[in-house]
Amino acid sequence: MAEYHEAPDWREKIAADVRELFGQLVGEVLDDAKRLVPVDTGHLRESLSSEINGDTARIGSDLNYALYVEEGHRVAYRGPDGETVFTGDMVPPQPYLRPALYRRRGA
Repeated sequence: MAEYHEAPDWREKIAADVRELFGQLVGEVLDDAKRLVPVDTGHLRESLSSEINGDTARIGSDLNYALYVEEGHRVAYRGPDGETVFTGDMVPPQPYLRPALYRRRGA
């Protein structure tokens, strides 16, 4: 087997290998997030997706409440005159994205 540095196209071969490994890593993080996400209706889990653009990946959801599940939030309601009233109660975080990423951090 020839070494990479001996082949004339070694840079392209390495770049292709890196892209393949990156794609596998992104897929593994997404799979972990789907296993870790809390499920009530299943909409959040179903909405989780990934996209790769060059050397950048995005893993997440387009649902407006995804961040509130991950990080927790204060409980509020809309008052009679339209103002937001905070009750003082908190919904605790239920992290699923960060733990999924941290599981693969050393990969």
